[in-house]
Amino acid sequence: MIKFFLGIALIGSLATAALGYLVANQRNGLRREYDKAAAQLKSVTEQAEESKVVAAESQKKLEEMRAKMAEASEKLAQAESQAGSGDSRVEESEKRAKEAELRAQQEKAEIDELGSKLESEKAANEAATAKVESLLKEKQALEDNLAKLTGELGRIREVAPSASRAVSMRSGIRGKVVSVNRNWNFVVLNLGEKDGLVENGLLNVYRSGQPVGKVKIVSTEANTAVADVEAGSSQGGLQPGDDVLN
Repeated sequence: MIKFFLGIALIGSLATAALGYLVANQRNGLRREYDKAAAQLKSVTEQAEESKVVAAESQKKLEEMRAKMAEASEKLAQAESQAGSGDSRVEESEKRAKEAELRAQQEKAEIDELGSKLESEKAANEAATAKVESLLKEKQALEDNLAKLTGELGRIREVAPSASRAVSMRSGIRGKVVSVNRNWNFVVLNLGEKDGLVENGLLNVYRSGQPVGKVKIVSTEANTAVADVEAGSSQGGLQPGDDVLN
């Protein structure tokens, strides 16, 4: 009878270990997707801002081209008026007519050139506007994906065993908090396995040299880690830029 209960206890322990392993793998995979989506979102946001600047510059150039065309058209009208005016002296009239005709040709060439530039700037402006719209759509898609990943990470953290015993890590570990998720009460650090972090390890958090809380490592990558905010941390919560060390 005792052997029977021992066997049941052993099977239960193996099942719990297998569940913990599967949950940890799923959590780490979601963490990588989260970081990748966050990096893509940052890149798309920067591109959108650059495209907005290009669009604004193109619009400014369009306005300048329109002003130059208006000025050139006015000069052309003046030149044509001078060419058509009569003069009592035939030679002076012919000279003025030729000069007016030459100026008219020059102004017409300038108008044609300005028109060509105007069309080019208009096309560039339309392309920049289309790129901004495309990047904004891509940004929204990435934000939706980030929200989905954040929710999934939170769900995994709820399913994962929460009573894991804290473990010790080597001394001298120092880093920063790079982002904070207040909905699920966890942070992302700029430290990882290469820096000596291990799951369930505890780190102290400081701001301007003053202690503001503690975090426990729940998953690690080579250069980043996710950590739960421990109870008793500052009322205002942890912030990006806070120092972490052990």
